[in-house]
Amino acid sequence: MPDFAAYCADLVNRVNAAGWVVVAHKTIPYGVQYELADRSGRKAMLNAYSGRKGLSHVPGGRDAAALATDLGMEAPASAALAAPTSGDPFKLGTPRIGGDESGKGDFFGPLVVAAFYLDAEIEEKLAGSGVTDSKSLTDSKIQKLAGLLDKTGRGAVRALMPREYNPAYQQTGNLNVLLAQMHGKCVNAIMKAHGAPRAVLIDQFARDGSVLAAAVAAPSGVKLVTRTKAESDLAVAAASVLARAGFVQGLKDLRHEFGTEFPPGAGSPVIQAGRAFVRMFGKAQLANVAKLHFKTTEQL
Repeated sequence: MPDFAAYCADLVNRVNAAGWVVVAHKTIPYGVQYELADRSGRKAMLNAYSGRKGLSHVPGGRDAAALATDLGMEAPASAALAAPTSGDPFKLGTPRIGGDESGKGDFFGPLVVAAFYLDAEIEEKLAGSGVTDSKSLTDSKIQKLAGLLDKTGRGAVRALMPREYNPAYQQTGNLNVLLAQMHGKCVNAIMKAHGAPRAVLIDQFARDGSVLAAAVAAPSGVKLVTRTKAESDLAVAAASVLARAGFVQGLKDLRHEFGTEFPPGAGSPVIQAGRAFVRMFGKAQLANVAKLHFKTTEQL
């Protein structure tokens, strides 16, 4: 298999030759994400991956189709996911609460759960805002949208930094139970502030929804729904933005505290960063920056 660094270097050369420039880049699970722009003001992202199936790259973002064309690629079917989310794909009506999480698969940083209350008024205000599944957004865009969502006063966020997460996980012994408890706290905080909605929609994280149902304890008449790809719903998309913003901020806080980088994900860059951290601070300090039950801990 070709070297991933060489693959990425060649990819950047192709991008530059096509008239695009790399504005920023960051490590993502199994690869690198490039934030791109061209002289005409178009913006897109390009994710480069190194996985079991080999090396690959996928365009995304607002102008993914244009980037794909310039690189001589077929426009990705997922490009539409980068467009602003709107509508009510699960036909739940308003008002409804959407819930999502961030950090579940990341060794470093917090576990963050968020919920967002969407009624007709807020839905109209968010029209054209660009709120969509946070996985299709850059960190800078997430930060801007999170600020917009915060101003509505309709969100609730709960974060467990590693020093809090590890004891909580040890107590429950099950990540899905911990997630359910956090979702319950977020949803109930919103219901206390804004009243009961018609429905609560949460991005599905477990097959058995009984623990979540017990944690949310929705009042009679409130429908609790879990779905995969629930971020296609505006309320859940808003929650995903708030959750991811909380996760990104958590990594920044750890970087400020320890003076070192903490990449997201759980792949090779994370292992390298973890080993460097252990050399500098000792393994006992991992409990303050990482989720210790990950298999990654054994590789440090």
